[in-house]
Amino acid sequence: MMKRIPGIVLASFLLLSCALEPAIQGPVGSDRRAADLTLFDATYTFGMSGGGPLSVTAKVLAFHEEEQEAVLEDLVFIGYESDGRPFFQGSARHAVIDTTTYDATLSESVSLRHLDEEIQVFSDRLSWSDRHQRLSSPPHVASTVVIDEEITLRGEGLTIDFTALAVTFEKVLEGRVSR
Repeated sequence: MMKRIPGIVLASFLLLSCALEPAIQGPVGSDRRAADLTLFDATYTFGMSGGGPLSVTAKVLAFHEEEQEAVLEDLVFIGYESDGRPFFQGSARHAVIDTTTYDATLSESVSLRHLDEEIQVFSDRLSWSDRHQRLSSPPHVASTVVIDEEITLRGEGLTIDFTALAVTFEKVLEGRVSR
């Protein structure tokens, strides 16, 4: 019995030290509660409700079940049609995706390219409404839109309605046509 006591004490100490290890948190600087699941350097596919999947590769991918959202850091993504054809791609430093509606907010160095329509968008903050198929930026955020590599528009308060194929700005800062 005396030989087993040091082993039991050592095992108890090991279990106690593991139990005191801090929980892995979500993305750095996040003001949300700890994630239910955090993946690092991961690729994840979101099954979109009205079409094909969205494949995302992120440095950090944190799922918050109660909030029904995924928080991503340093991400690249590709959206696919239901037949498997890619139709848009992009990147951002930060994103929050609602895991039920698939609405998303992307921020910091956002770059998007719609492959079918040859539209590229660059901004520091964009929001996507999946239900309305609309991409928008806040009124005070400047965004640049390049269409067919010939038309460049820069303005604040961007809205792109992909159902009507309409691009509008609340305030146009610059426009250029190269033909």
